[in-house]
Amino acid sequence: MKRSRHTALVLMGAAPLLLAACSQEPELQTAEGLFTSVEACIDKTQNPYMCKQAFTQAQQQAAEAAPEFASMTECESQFGQGQCGTQQTTGGQSFIGPLMTGFFLSQMLTGRGAGLTQNPASTPPPGTTKAEPAFRTAHNDWLKPGPSPGGAGVAALTRVDAQPDRAMTVRRGGFGATAARRSGSFGG
Repeated sequence: MKRSRHTALVLMGAAPLLLAACSQEPELQTAEGLFTSVEACIDKTQNPYMCKQAFTQAQQQAAEAAPEFASMTECESQFGQGQCGTQQTTGGQSFIGPLMTGFFLSQMLTGRGAGLTQNPASTPPPGTTKAEPAFRTAHNDWLKPGPSPGGAGVAALTRVDAQPDRAMTVRRGGFGATAARRSGSFGG
């Protein structure tokens, strides 16, 4: 009798901690897509304004995100014939980079708990869109800017498994992603 009373008290004492932990990790949903043109984006999202803004945002980032090559031949060996731009000069250095062949679009969705963030500065509000340039290699891989190696300097390009010009896929973050991973690992 004492053991079950002790267990009940321990469980009752832990309940507020579990609820607090759940409320600190809101479920965030992000819709993501890879588009090769503004028209393809509009066709899949039915939002011309968002697609045009995303394309413009990606174009502005493309020059900074693109890798730099000393020659057209070197660039085309990695990105394919006709996929490299003209020679550019920045800070006295001349280089050639690949052309932007598409753009990644991600949009924060309003979902259960999506507006309840503990750190609003680190999480964009629901409805926010983010775009990044996409580059296609000579081997048909898609690359987008990723974190820089070592945490500083120029961003590196990272390979992304995405099908271009498809409906945007939804990814979960926060508590929902954690729960989904845990539930998937128990299935047999």
